[in-house]
Amino acid sequence: MPNRRRPPVAVLRTHAVPAAVAAISLAATLASWQYVRAAVQAQEVARFRERATAGTDALRDRMNAYVAMLRATRGFVEGTGGEPDRVGFRTYVQSIELTRYYRGIQGLGWCRALRPGEVTAHVAAVREQWNPEYRVWPEGERALYSSIVFLEPLDWRNRRAIGFDMFSEPVRRAAMERARDTGDVAASAPVELVQEAGTERQAGFLVYLPVYARAPRSPEERRELLRGWVYAPFRATDLLRSTLGDAPARTIGLAVFDGEVETPDALLYDDGTAARGGALTTAQRLEVAGRTWTVRHTASAAFVSRTDRALPGLVLGVGAALTVLLFWITRSEVLARGRAEQDARRTAFLAAASQRLASDLDYRRTLPEVARLAAERVADVCVGCVVEPAGPLWFAGHRDPARAAAWQAAAAATGLDPQARTGMAAALSTGQPHEVDRAPDRVPFFARSPALADRMREDRVDALLSVPLMVRGEPLGAITLLSAHGPFDGHDRAIAEDLARLLAASVDTARLTWRAQDAVRVRDEFLSIASHELKTPLTSLALQSDSLRASAGRGDAEALVRKSEVIRRSVDRLTRLVASLLDLSRINAGRLELELEPVDLAEVARDVVARFEEEAARAACPLSLEAPEPVVGRWDRVRLDQVLTNLLGNAVKYGPGRPVEVRVRADGDRALLSVRDHGIGISASDQRRIFERFERAVSRRHYGGFGLGLWIVREIVEVLGGTVRVESAPGAGSTFTVTLSRAPEPAAARRAGAATTSPPPTA
Repeated sequence: MPNRRRPPVAVLRTHAVPAAVAAISLAATLASWQYVRAAVQAQEVARFRERATAGTDALRDRMNAYVAMLRATRGFVEGTGGEPDRVGFRTYVQSIELTRYYRGIQGLGWCRALRPGEVTAHVAAVREQWNPEYRVWPEGERALYSSIVFLEPLDWRNRRAIGFDMFSEPVRRAAMERARDTGDVAASAPVELVQEAGTERQAGFLVYLPVYARAPRSPEERRELLRGWVYAPFRATDLLRSTLGDAPARTIGLAVFDGEVETPDALLYDDGTAARGGALTTAQRLEVAGRTWTVRHTASAAFVSRTDRALPGLVLGVGAALTVLLFWITRSEVLARGRAEQDARRTAFLAAASQRLASDLDYRRTLPEVARLAAERVADVCVGCVVEPAGPLWFAGHRDPARAAAWQAAAAATGLDPQARTGMAAALSTGQPHEVDRAPDRVPFFARSPALADRMREDRVDALLSVPLMVRGEPLGAITLLSAHGPFDGHDRAIAEDLARLLAASVDTARLTWRAQDAVRVRDEFLSIASHELKTPLTSLALQSDSLRASAGRGDAEALVRKSEVIRRSVDRLTRLVASLLDLSRINAGRLELELEPVDLAEVARDVVARFEEEAARAACPLSLEAPEPVVGRWDRVRLDQVLTNLLGNAVKYGPGRPVEVRVRADGDRALLSVRDHGIGISASDQRRIFERFERAVSRRHYGGFGLGLWIVREIVEVLGGTVRVESAPGAGSTFTVTLSRAPEPAAARRAGAATTSPPPTA
């Protein structure tokens, strides 16, 4: 039904309840997603911080181990009096298994502090002891020199550093001075080690620990008593990789800066993770031999597991799926309930319509009531028509009776256009429902009369649905539902089709009932006529037989002849009546048999006219026959005789005292037989029904007969493939003309054995 027909509560339930369920479920899904997302992120942050702290602690522990190792080395050097020899130093370094337990360190060295006057003697002593090529470099005059005397293990890389004056380089000198002045370990800022060679260069740093001739008690004594430094050079990348593992295998990236400011100049190590960006990052401070390092940890994309990354999305996806499922289930339930309510309203409407149709057999009174009911419950207006022999019967329904009358008048004035392809005419012609929406834009197309156009505009019709009233595949009429509240939906169409079937059944039932009543009336009338028609000759036979017996007793021969002639005529009349009844039975049963043969219609006419001369003479009807030439065709002689006999009998009966003219002629491949009388004539309204069974144009009280003669004539002529027509006017006589094909088509011949019952008259 249009939306206005649905209760507001039903409309609200249809849309609001599923939407509310979906909104609540979606809100719960979003809350769950946010909670899981926050929990996963919190776990990621906690795990990241734990891993970052562990990495920083590992680096701190490693550097503390190196510092402890330097302190042990200083103890060894001090134990030698501040002048270790090469063999002893190498043996010491080998004993601590530097490469095994102190991975990441480049070596362990002894750097001798030299005053300007000590350089020459020192170089000579080292050359004599173990290295003839030993020298202090770079050359130049300085207030204090330093020289790397030992650096173990003495591989090709460390050999490059022997003799290097680290005190000559500002970065190293700053760390060495800080170690000298504090008496504790001191790390340098980032430098490039002199051991570096080739393209794979790394940032490096050095850690120094001073060695004194004896324990100093003041900063001044530290400078005076300084003998040198034990130190350890480091390549930053090698150190950090050995400490934390290979960068590609880690899920947390690392960058180490010297100092608290993260600048490119201060960068010691970077595995590249920070440059790629990461959601999690942290900076921690680390004290290394008197210097502050900034350790930057950054989580890589691989840090978060696939499960953790997918879990929030999985929760969101499952929640969304559940939301859709709940929405679908709720909407299905609501729609099912809505359909049940619609079906209940539909059933109630059809029950009310059935009750009104059953209350009165005359659909002329019930159809407008049902149309009004449809306008109240299904649409805004209901207009319909039933096809009747006298023309369409129009009816209309509206909540306002005055508007209903206006719609009915407009529809009746418009009528049915057989050529129309829309609306009610289209439904009647196709036998299928026809629907039009957005009708206001197309009113002139549908409204073929100003009255109908005005009705559609006044009621703001924007959709119409026409449904035919079908019975046994034939349309009896149609109904049109008009809506001013939007197009019709599938439920409306179903109701309209059910209503159309109900109306069609009601109209068909009424017509069948009326036909049955007419059949009963005709039967009773026929029995009355038959009893009268049979009684008359029987009475005459009884009277004449008694008179004949009396005349025979008197020996009156002339009376005997006259009485026997009366008896013969009564017998002939009875014979004709019985023959008519037999023909009625044969035709109704489809057993009217024909024997086709070459027949001269003119000869048949002469025989029948000759046979009627005596009867015509008694009725004072001069008979004339015009048959100038033979008219031969393939017909049934007996049935042609019967046709002409019935026509002549009627002409004599209804035109006594007036001439009767019979004419036979050929017209190409057709034969024409006409019988004209000058009797009482037939009105135009009666001419349409006199060829039906038991129909007559006059009262049976004045003229006898069953009313079967012309019906039998029509049936025989049509079986022979011909036609019969009448031309008449009251008081001017009648002319019956039979047209026959001289060579009947096979189809016409085959009809001889077919049923030829005519349809029952309509109410």
